[in-house]
Amino acid sequence: MSVENLKREVATGWPDVPAATLALGVIEFMGELDDQELRMLTIPKLLDAVGRKEIDQEFLAALAILVSSTVHALDAKAFLCEEEGFEVHVDALELATARKSGLLEHPETGALIEDFESKLIPYFEVSTRFLEARAHG
Repeated sequence: MSVENLKREVATGWPDVPAATLALGVIEFMGELDDQELRMLTIPKLLDAVGRKEIDQEFLAALAILVSSTVHALDAKAFLCEEEGFEVHVDALELATARKSGLLEHPETGALIEDFESKLIPYFEVSTRFLEARAHG
């Protein structure tokens, strides 16, 4: 598997879908970054990478392609921005459970966090699959 193979998967899996072009642009962008930069890809950084100013349906669809089990070039993550300015990582399982139940426990203190969705900041990290593909050319 290589980055070119990932790009082919996107192109053949979503032919004639405008979001696929954006997904390919994100893959190209990620291929140019060093390992440290790949650890936290924010929405503004990804928007800039594909020449977009705002989040729209096409951009969201591109992200969905990249986190899909088929391509899996990105892992969706989030951190909780606390009132004191501290940031605490919330893993995918904690987030899924919170969204299902409507309750999020603070990952460190266990206290219930009210209106947690408004305090979450999403970001993306490249997947192990992408890193392996990049290592193979």
